[in-house]
Amino acid sequence: MADSTRDRILNVALRLFAEHGYAGTSIASIEEAAGLSPHSGALYTHFGSKDQVMAAAVERAIQTADASFNLAPMLSLGNLEAELTLVARGSLVLMTNWRELIRVMAKEGDRFPDVMAVARDRLFARSRQFLAKWLEDKAPEDGLPDRDYEAITAIWLGAIENYWIATSIHDDRPLGIDEDRFVRQWVRTLMTALGATT
Repeated sequence: MADSTRDRILNVALRLFAEHGYAGTSIASIEEAAGLSPHSGALYTHFGSKDQVMAAAVERAIQTADASFNLAPMLSLGNLEAELTLVARGSLVLMTNWRELIRVMAKEGDRFPDVMAVARDRLFARSRQFLAKWLEDKAPEDGLPDRDYEAITAIWLGAIENYWIATSIHDDRPLGIDEDRFVRQWVRTLMTALGATT
């Protein structure tokens, strides 16, 4: 029960931070939105402060990412196109799961420099490094020479991030392109960049 209450507090706190700003969100409003008695101090049973709520939200996202990295060996399907499709769809799912956290980080990131540094290092930088190495390992030996896998990673992850932000944050589907169509072309163009064939 304690864990579900803790998660509920994290979820509602992130939503309130995203909607009303960190300073505009009181402990009492978080307690009320989480189904706790407002002004009761019930939040302090789980977190020492609002800052700790934010830090815990980032840590929870990092744990989710770590679990994804640990599952990566299962991604070997023997078919690069299928594997890249899973990478694209998995990335979109993760960002959807982190939607409120991403919104808060975009609005309030400068308020939490230490927490944001942890997020950059353990979440974003690690994801980019992981994908760059994974793409290098997956690229066909007879593919295009002298590929810059770090730059390729930045370009293609950036495309996923931009598509997700447009559709999930701004409710703006670029050129009317749905997710299936986006993922299909993301995979095909990345395979071309890697020197692989579909």
